[in-house]
Amino acid sequence: MQIYLSTITENDYEESLETIERSFESVEYGNHEEHKLVAQLRRLPEYHYELEVVAKDHKGSIIGHVMLSEVKIDNEDDSYIALLLAPLSVIPEYQHQGIGKALVQAVEERAKTLDYTTIVVLGDPNYYNSLGYETAANHGITVPFKIAPQDFMVKFLWEHLEIYPKGEVVFPVSFN
Repeated sequence: MQIYLSTITENDYEESLETIERSFESVEYGNHEEHKLVAQLRRLPEYHYELEVVAKDHKGSIIGHVMLSEVKIDNEDDSYIALLLAPLSVIPEYQHQGIGKALVQAVEERAKTLDYTTIVVLGDPNYYNSLGYETAANHGITVPFKIAPQDFMVKFLWEHLEIYPKGEVVFPVSFN
């Protein structure tokens, strides 16, 4: 099986939305509106196409997608720019084959190249812990809504940071 990862192009937009919708159809959690969220995020001035990656099969069909969007982490003294990983999707017949992991690693490398230091994610701790994500609350990073602490995680892309962000995540309006 050959899978190709690439930065999204405008030609991929519609098919990627269909892939995202299909990937979340049978998922028990969430609101099944992830594809609409991605369409909204693409219209934001802060949107970076370089932080959106698709996986394609040997025929060129999109089978997976990941996106990072800018968020702020604010506290009384400072405000930090971080990235939110949302959503990550792989169509059901390609799941459990390492494609999600490859997508996450690819988008993390792009983020690091663009000098971002921090990624946060809301998701399954069993999955994201295996990719190096840790409970965000253990690092002083919180969200403005009630959630099990282990379901909100952070990954610092650099081994040593001059300043580690701490505070509450401020999401773009599209996430409301």
